[in-house]
Amino acid sequence: MKKTKLFLPAMVVGLLLSMGLTACNKPAASGGNQSSAPQQTSTPKVEKITVTAAGDKKNLALNETVQLTADKEGVTWSSSDTAIATVSDAGLVTAVGYGEVTITAKKEGFSNGTIALNVQRPAASATFDLTTAAEHYSADGWWELPSSGMFAMQTVNGWNPIAKTQDWMGTGEDTDEFVGGFGVGDKETIKFTASKAEKAELMLNIGNSDAVTLAEIMKVTLNGKEISLAGKTLEEHPGDWGNSLEFGDCSIGNVDIATSNTLVIEFLQATNVFLNELAVYAESATVTLTNPAAKEQIQVVEEALEVIIGQTVNIQVKNNLAGVTYVSVNEATATVNSSGVVTGVAQGITNITVKKEGMYSIRVEITVKPAPVAGQILVEAEDAVELKGEEAPSGVIVSRDGGQSGGDTVHSGSAYIMIYGASGELTLTYNFNADKAGTMALSVVGSAPMSMGGDAAAYVFKDSMGIKINGNVFTPAAEAEFPAPEGYSATMTEVELGVVTVKAGANTLEITLNEVYPSLDVFKLSSVK
Repeated sequence: MKKTKLFLPAMVVGLLLSMGLTACNKPAASGGNQSSAPQQTSTPKVEKITVTAAGDKKNLALNETVQLTADKEGVTWSSSDTAIATVSDAGLVTAVGYGEVTITAKKEGFSNGTIALNVQRPAASATFDLTTAAEHYSADGWWELPSSGMFAMQTVNGWNPIAKTQDWMGTGEDTDEFVGGFGVGDKETIKFTASKAEKAELMLNIGNSDAVTLAEIMKVTLNGKEISLAGKTLEEHPGDWGNSLEFGDCSIGNVDIATSNTLVIEFLQATNVFLNELAVYAESATVTLTNPAAKEQIQVVEEALEVIIGQTVNIQVKNNLAGVTYVSVNEATATVNSSGVVTGVAQGITNITVKKEGMYSIRVEITVKPAPVAGQILVEAEDAVELKGEEAPSGVIVSRDGGQSGGDTVHSGSAYIMIYGASGELTLTYNFNADKAGTMALSVVGSAPMSMGGDAAAYVFKDSMGIKINGNVFTPAAEAEFPAPEGYSATMTEVELGVVTVKAGANTLEITLNEVYPSLDVFKLSSVK
């Protein structure tokens, strides 16, 4: 609590004293000769102890000493932080850690004397970039942010902080490389040598958004001995959308290093902290990184497979690699046996991790689709000519997260496309085949644009989407619309557009969007009953 002092003007104090004296005065006794003058007492001033350092030395190096002197004899000495500096009964200070510390001299009857000292951290003996200096181990073969599936990260390629410079906000300013988004059991192992065994401080450069208590999320061991992380915390850095990363140095302790060292950082829970560098501050030893052993990545014939519910598909590993194991990320969607045979369980998208000791694992994306419906043709939105084998049009995003809110019952089980920030007209062209000529009911699965501010609105097809079948203009039903989204959540729904005429064999479907862009999952052509 902040304390304040109350000051009264001198005139008011004088008036109060005058009133008090008048009340206490007594008339003199008859014939007496007593004086009515009051007797005043004063509080003696408490003398303060003065502390000085030999040579006025207030900046120390690690293990350096300095003699303090008090101008009063018989004082008692104490340190505000004995992890930074200790002080003997004779006032000799020894620097044992880095940082600022206050040394206090006390003696009864005197005001305490203090002196501030700073144990200065020298330049690091060595600084290791963890993207290349550490051996990365992921318990499930995958680094990912548990808070958001949109930031899925693979160990070697793809959106990969393990070996890629990232610019989070697109400003061109943040160029740090880092590893992060750890899960339970994930480990970072750094090996280094020192020219001699001695004391050293270990410093991690960490980025985080949420407040973190390090002892709760990680365990750190050096040469098999655990380093205490008690009391070490990181403050919250919320930022926009909760994804702001602020990097800072965090000391994980003053430790005894050997000539050969292995530091292991193991994660005890899923977390979105990120690690950038490890700095070693040795007293005088030369510190050198032991480069991680080279690893190869498992290679598969196809990194994305489709399977129908109840049916199977095989993951094929290249070069007849033996000793691999397979783990399904979500067995409610797809299972896998020891031979890499995947069985579709429920509609959706999941991944199978292919692992082998001593190699980087790889994930195979599995799309589980429902069994085909007789007389129905599915035209996946992401199969537009502009999106296949070419760079997607500006603002088009292909999402593979398995469907938006409430869309599991109608979602095709594959990806869907979203369009952000584009302007003007955009035409998506699809080619499909029909067994025979005739009329078919056309419907579409998708959602209205998610509201990014302002009032959300339904997506009315006849006003916002142009449709052609084989060059012939088709007008959607007047009542056909995607319902308005609620805030940032848009529900994926199926909407009937009307009846169209198709040819036997090859057909072309053209979708023209103008200014307002919905999310599109799949177009369905069904036999008219």
